[in-house]
Amino acid sequence: MNYDEDLEAQDLQRVSFDFKGFLFRALNLWKFIMLCIVFALFVAYLINIRKQNIYKLDTLITVESEQNPFFTANTSISFNWGGVSGKVGKIITAVRTRTHNELVVDSLQYYMQYLVETKYHMVDIYKKAPFNFRINENKHQVLNYPIGIRLVDNSSFELFTDFETERASAQRYQDKSKGYVVTPTGAFIKRYKFGETIALPFLNGELELKPDFSVSSGSEFYLNFSNFDAIVNHYKNSIRIAPYSQSSVLQLTLVGNNKQKIVDYLNTTTVI
Repeated sequence: MNYDEDLEAQDLQRVSFDFKGFLFRALNLWKFIMLCIVFALFVAYLINIRKQNIYKLDTLITVESEQNPFFTANTSISFNWGGVSGKVGKIITAVRTRTHNELVVDSLQYYMQYLVETKYHMVDIYKKAPFNFRINENKHQVLNYPIGIRLVDNSSFELFTDFETERASAQRYQDKSKGYVVTPTGAFIKRYKFGETIALPFLNGELELKPDFSVSSGSEFYLNFSNFDAIVNHYKNSIRIAPYSQSSVLQLTLVGNNKQKIVDYLNTTTVI
């Protein structure tokens, strides 16, 4: 054997791989492999049950050639225009503007949430709440601090909170001005009648029981108010609009945790 053949034999010896031996060794570790798989599935399960469902919905809008609503006081996006060419870009721009999204958020009052507490997080139940809160927009509402509502019977409920500080940020939704309000430190509980005016430094309005809902005594819900500007920015950055298959058709898309809220936002976007 010459020198070249000797080098080739050494290379083959180095790169040779005993697959059968490796397979038998791997089979000897089957318990460890199964343990790793079970652990990975368990971790995935824990992550999934702690995360809220995410939904993605879309709707289609047709641009017709009749009249231009942008020449009127009502900036409706019904899109009945004289001619389609050059209009689609203007519509896309209009939907993405802050002014438009302010109108949608304000009309739907998406700065106010009805929540229930689950094992892992608060869930926005939106229209499934057994009551409506008629907000007094002339008064401040505390921001980002859930106010507890405990149902007593068909005529009354308890309002409860547990503030940690004597002041909290608040907003008045009529003019969107922000400031601070005095809050009671420690546990706070007060009983009200449905329809009775609530006039507190941190909450102002009336709670009305829906006629088609039955009261489950002791059920607890939460009312939460968010910064109007933050909610507008969220939807402004989340909504997507783009041409569909035809040049005269647009597709609106929105992602969120509550399907009905997405539907209402998309529908309102097309009519405001």
